[in-house]
Formats: sequence, C-alpha cells, structure tokens
Amino acid sequence: MKRQTLYTAAALALTAGVLAGCSKNDIDSQAGTGAVALHVSATRAGDDSAAPSAYDPLAFQTIRIYNASDELLRRYTAASLPERLELLAGNYSVGVEVGEQVPASFEKKYYVGKQSFTVTAGQTAGVEVKCTRQNVMAKVAFDASIAEKFGTAVKVWVAAAAPEQSAELGKGSLDELTFTEAANGYFMLPEDVTTLVYKFEGTHSDPTVGNNGLITREGSLAGVSAGANCSMTFRYSEDAPGYIECFTIQVDDTTEDFTDDIVWTDISITGDGFNVEEQQDYIPGKSAAVTYQISNLTPIKDVMLYSGSTSYDLLDNTYPGITVDKTNDREMKVSLGDEFFTALGGGAQSLRLRVRDTSNGELSRTTPFRVQGLLPVGASDCDLWFNRVTLKALILDPEASDVTFKLGEKSAAGVAGEEGVYTATFEPEWTQTANAEHPEYPSYYLPVAGTGIFAGQEYNYGVKIGSLDFSGSFTAASGPAIPNGDMEGSLSCFTTDNKTTSMWGSGNNGIKDELCRNVSFTGMGGSQCAKLSASKTLGILAAGNLFTGTFSMSGTTGTVSFGQKYNYTARPKSLKFKYHATVGAVDVNKFGTIPTGEQDISSIYVAIVDWSARHTVSSGTSAPTGVWDPAAQTTLEGSGAIIAYGIMDITSTTVGEAMVEGEIPLRYYSTDTAAPAGNYTLVISCATSKYGDYMNGCSTNVLYVDDFTWGY
Repeated sequence: MKRQTLYTAAALALTAGVLAGCSKNDIDSQAGTGAVALHVSATRAGDDSAAPSAYDPLAFQTIRIYNASDELLRRYTAASLPERLELLAGNYSVGVEVGEQVPASFEKKYYVGKQSFTVTAGQTAGVEVKCTRQNVMAKVAFDASIAEKFGTAVKVWVAAAAPEQSAELGKGSLDELTFTEAANGYFMLPEDVTTLVYKFEGTHSDPTVGNNGLITREGSLAGVSAGANCSMTFRYSEDAPGYIECFTIQVDDTTEDFTDDIVWTDISITGDGFNVEEQQDYIPGKSAAVTYQISNLTPIKDVMLYSGSTSYDLLDNTYPGITVDKTNDREMKVSLGDEFFTALGGGAQSLRLRVRDTSNGELSRTTPFRVQGLLPVGASDCDLWFNRVTLKALILDPEASDVTFKLGEKSAAGVAGEEGVYTATFEPEWTQTANAEHPEYPSYYLPVAGTGIFAGQEYNYGVKIGSLDFSGSFTAASGPAIPNGDMEGSLSCFTTDNKTTSMWGSGNNGIKDELCRNVSFTGMGGSQCAKLSASKTLGILAAGNLFTGTFSMSGTTGTVSFGQKYNYTARPKSLKFKYHATVGAVDVNKFGTIPTGEQDISSIYVAIVDWSARHTVSSGTSAPTGVWDPAAQTTLEGSGAIIAYGIMDITSTTVGEAMVEGEIPLRYYSTDTAAPAGNYTLVISCATSKYGDYMNGCSTNVLYVDDFTWGY
C-alpha cells in the first residue's frame, strides 16, 4: 500500500534590521525579530503510475502564511515566492497547495498540507510541511482473459459520482475518464460524494454471448475518501460451468481496505406467461397466480422479494400467499396468489425479486403491478376541520359491481371515477340540541358518535367488491397543540407585566400578587402549573384568572381583550385539562346575582371564534362592561361569529388533594363554517369566580389548572 506524499521544506534564518511589510497587527508579537527563507522541494513516495508523466505538480504552487489567530498574512505562488520573508518573532502556520484541482485527469494531481511553526528571536528554526494527495486514484487493469475474449474492443468509464449516476457513464454528461488500457486516473470527489462509479463495455468474440456479443456492466464503490487508492482489475473466467465473467475492485488508504467482488452471472428470472418488467394487473379472486421462474448455472444462495419497506426471505421462510417450488439448488418457481396480493393492498405496487448465487452473482427484476382492492388513505384524502375522509378502491374487473365502502360501522356505495378508481366520502352526522340549562339560548350541534373522523384517531375501513372483502386501518393526522397549554416556562401571565402576551394573560399581579402564579401541585404535568387565587381588599373582590388574550390597567379599571390567533387544522370535540378547585361561599357581592352566603361558582370556558378583533371586557370599582356569555349568543357585535363553545361550572371543592382530569365538550353553532384563519380565534378563560367581573364571589377561592389540550 503506497500513498503519494510531497514534503515541502521551509528554512528559517535569523536576520537583523527593520522588518519590511509587516505590521504589529500581523502576529501574536514577541520581543525580537526573525526571518524565514522559503523554498519548496519534494520527496515523492512511489505513486504506482502506469507510465512516467511529464506533468509536474510542483509547477503549480500556492503558499499562504497565517498568524496565530489563523488570519492570512501573505499569499505567494511559485513565481512570486520571495527568497526571504521578514517576520516579527511569534507563532505562525504555513499552508501549501501543490498541483491543480481538476475533476478528472490521467495526470493532474492535487496536494494540500498545513503546519504550524514559531519564529524565535535569536534562534534559527525549521519547518516541514507534509502535503497529501487529495485526488482519489483509480488504477484500472485488465486480466489476460479480457484480451483473449474481447481483444481490444473494451472500454471502462470511471467517474466520482453518486451510485445512481452510473447509467450516465459514456454519455459525456459526467466528469469521467475512459480507459482502453491499463492506466491510473485521478478524481476530485465532489461535495457529499464518497463513491466511484464505473461501467465496463466489451464486444465478445462469440456473438452468441451477451447481446450479440456486447457485454456491459455498471457498478459503484462506496466509502471512498480523499486520497484513497482504488485498484480495479477486470477479468473473464470459465472456472464454473458455463461462462462467468467477474472483476475485483480493491480500495486502500491509510486506514481501511475495501473489496467489492462483482460477478457477471447467468441467473435468469422470467415470468410464466408474462414479461417480468412490464406492468401487470392482478384481480384477487379472478386472476391466476403470478409465477416467476428462476434458474442459474451455479447454486442459488438466496432469493428475496421486496415490496416497499417489506422484505420476504423466500428460501428460509414461508409466507401467506407465497409458494416456492424448488426443483434443485439451481432451479425454482415462486408463485404469488390472492392472499399475498390482498394483504399487499390495492393500487400501484412494485415488486422486486432479487436472486444471488454462491459465486456472489446477483440479478434483480422489478415488476410494476396494478392490484384491484382498497387504496391506502393519505393526508390529501382527509379534511380534519370538516372531519371527512374519502375512501378509494381500484377496480380493474369490468364485470365488478356492488362496490360498497365501510368506515367503522358506517357504509356507503362507491362512485365510479377516472381510471377505475371508486370513491365514497364519510363525514360526521350532527345532532341539533336545545340548551337545557337555558331554553331561551340558541340551540347547538354535537357530532354523532362513530361518524366522521377526528385528528389522531385510528379507524378501520374497508370495501366489498362483489363477494370479496378488503380491509385496512389508518390513523388521522394529529391536530395542533395549544401553545403553552402545559403552563411550563416563564409565561408572562405569571409576572407583574403581561400586557403583551404571546398566548396567555392574567389580571394585574402587581396589584394583587396571587391572581395568577406558577407553582407545583400534586397531579400536575411537568414541573409547574398555574395557581389562581382570589382576594379581597376593602370589600372589593379580585378574582384569580387566566385567559388567552391581553390585559391592560387604567386607574382602578382593568380591561381584558379576549382571543389569540390560532391556526385550526382540525376540528376538536372538547377541551381537556387538569384542575383542582377550592370553592367557598360568596362573601362579596357588589354587582352580581349570587347572594352573600350562597355557594360560589368557579368556571372554565372555551370558544372557537371567527373574530375580526378581540372582544374587550372592563371591570373595576364600577359595574363591568362588555361581559359576554358564549352560550347566549352566536355573534358579538364588533367582533364576529362564535363557531363553538364549551363551559364548565365548578360548584364545589375538588375531592382529594390532587389535580383531576377535566373535559368540556364543544357545542357547535355552525358545522359548515370554514376554519377561521388570520383572526383572534382561540378563547380560553379560567376564573376562581364566574361572576368576578361583577365583584361577586368568594375571596378565598383557589383554582389550579394545567395541561390544556384538545380532545378529538
């Protein structure tokens, strides 16, 4: 194993006097001066060149001097390099480039090296720079059997490129070299490329071999690094029965050896009555089994079948719907039947059959199929705001009738479309319900259980085509999270200044310190939750609160502006959260309706709204303004429509000393309104007293909340 290396010598000599052209910013200065006398020579290790070359890489030099901070001080070429360079005493490094960077060449090589050195006052120092070759060397050689069978009618193309580009060799689109005899070639690896690709082409003296005598082979060699040496030897062998052509590629560098044995083989994969590389249609229950015939001159080592990410080891295992009929170790049949194709699924499918023999010969054949049956559900088939899904099936049988789809327990007749695709759309059913608590309020809609689809949920679906049933399952995409719904982090609602919140706001903690704070509590998720505490000062109630929106204070009047922008990509069924409430008797009633001494009510509510502006509510020492109840109205003047809402009234203290799960069903006023976009459309509000804006409630109420998420 040899690696070509250039050594450049730089002799450092002491000099006295004024330093020319060197500022005090050039280096990490020490006392004293020195100089470096530069020249570049080379000691070359053997490079195994096939023939001497007139090309001299030393004719192309770039030398750079850097200071201790790796800042460039000087740059020279072979022509401009001075005999002596004066420098201040200090620390330096020299970078040397020799040769030319050419994508592919039979002679041009490129070397790079860098070395640190120190100029010390009163002393003479020396520095040696080792420059290593950056090109990958490809040494192409031909065994005597190549000349015997092909004469001189052979070519080998080599390029540094991605494996899938090997088919482009010989077309002039790659930076490639063409070898017609043994030679060395040099390649610069493009960025992110670590492979050499190659193509052999030769005309055999026997026209019955290959394609009228023409034999080609493409391949690639992975794991190649800068400066590596690659040896490619092509040979033709008759060691095994029949003709087996093979070549061996060896790569070596300073750390690793790579060997890639590639065998040209007589493996045959054919279809019983069909072309294995042409599209085939398969109709379960009607089509005959698909049979592949496999044969080879040497024993077969393994047979693999690939479908997408699924693989089947056909020699060592059995699978439903797959039959392997092995005549001997050189011949067999592989048959695929209904059970296999039904499990595979309907639509466009691609099957790849790979066969390898004991001499490491390999052959793959890929057959594209169209299979009658149920198609998978993709993201484009689902609309999670309207909670609908379109199921599809491919029908290839012109005599097929009675195509019926099923989602869960619901069924629908299929509708014929283009290219044999039948469809059926499932969406939720809605029940209109009167408001039981307040019959005078607007009625609302709730989805019927088992209808439609909702984010993050798994569904069973299927289709019946004639007498055959096909089934599958899918999981709807996840819906969006509620920002900071876990109450983690330094949220502005926990501080004394939350006028411009990104999501959550609260009342004025600066005046009433415990209105909303982050604390720990048993049963919470994560490291903290929100604690809302009520208080009383001179007969004025300050209810603890937390909401999506902003808060401002003017004198003794606080104003909440409800709503924050939110991108609804899925319609939720409910709002889920954790909570613990301590709810007592009313001890303050200034403008409200719950008399002193009666049970107070804490509340949590949510609304999905399509507002052009936030809705404001102001309260203080006088009666509140702007108070709204989403259950009582479908729109707010000056803001916009209320699409859905949900309210939980908490009328007693939570049992136990830990948070419990809470869930508020969403009541929809509209089932066909497009998802709100671009407005302040999410409202969540929590309060220790439902009528706190009216100075009506219990001043000792406490409410802990955490982990707000959507229920689907």
